[in-house]
Amino acid sequence: MSQPFGFSTTAADVVARFPERVHGRNFLVTGPSPGSIGAETVLALAHGHPRTLLLVGRTPPKYAPVVAAIRAIDASIDVRVYGVDLASADSVRAGALQIERDAKADSESGGFGCIDVLVNNAGVSDGSAGLKKSTDGVEMHFATNQLGPWLLTNMLMDLLKRSEEPRVVNLTSGAHRVGLGVGDYSDINFEKRDYTWFQAYAESKVATFHFTRYLTKCDSLMARNLTAFTVHPGLIWNTELTRTVSSEEMTKLKAYVAGTGVQEKTPQQGAATTLVAALDPALVELNGAFLFDCAVSEPFCDDAKREDLEDPLWRLCETLAGETFAH
Repeated sequence: MSQPFGFSTTAADVVARFPERVHGRNFLVTGPSPGSIGAETVLALAHGHPRTLLLVGRTPPKYAPVVAAIRAIDASIDVRVYGVDLASADSVRAGALQIERDAKADSESGGFGCIDVLVNNAGVSDGSAGLKKSTDGVEMHFATNQLGPWLLTNMLMDLLKRSEEPRVVNLTSGAHRVGLGVGDYSDINFEKRDYTWFQAYAESKVATFHFTRYLTKCDSLMARNLTAFTVHPGLIWNTELTRTVSSEEMTKLKAYVAGTGVQEKTPQQGAATTLVAALDPALVELNGAFLFDCAVSEPFCDDAKREDLEDPLWRLCETLAGETFAH
């Protein structure tokens, strides 16, 4: 892959390195709340003059400052905001269908007709209290961090296939190092064990690896030049991801992280690894790779490396969503 990038690289550095990979292209990013990794991702992309930026998240009014900032950078960018709750399969389907309708309508008039890069950035880390389930009856971390992005990606696959070089970037977390509590995905709703929010969060982030690699092994997607990568943006405390974690739990979490020796990053630095995965053309030869600190890395736990869990995860998601996808 292209170098030099590293821990201190910013999102702006990456876009400046690959301007031709941004200019005139269409990007969809989930979870671009102000001050977040997602926001820094789209703001950096704006400096590269993309054709379209699609912002997807649960509360569109919240993204108004981000939209305004994008337009202040480049008023010619087509910025669109879609309200999608990743914890709800119905909401994901409705949002994806609206995006597809807009893309087709625009395509007929010379507008955006494909998605070149899909960044599944949004996520939840809910340490407020007790097990919570989505409206579909799925543990909330798994529903939001795995099932929702999985369904959105599959629903938008036709738009990705229209791109000459489609790419999917899925964000994980350093929490994946905890691994799967029962060694597989047979108890995602914690019916056979005690629930802890951090274990649930960690398992949803292990799933990201298996989801990503499954995509890279689908013959029809390989034929369309689709590439997919898993990204760990680094340790970033000041985002909405930890807003529901109690002070007591946060103290424990910070003590745990301190023991790993991991250093904190800014959102701009965290977004850099996302953008390396989204833009670096050299990564085509490393399809399915995991990136950390802007470089290809090894997953932090053995469960994330297991190829035997890729197909079972996919089948589980199909069962939970009540829909199959053959690519």
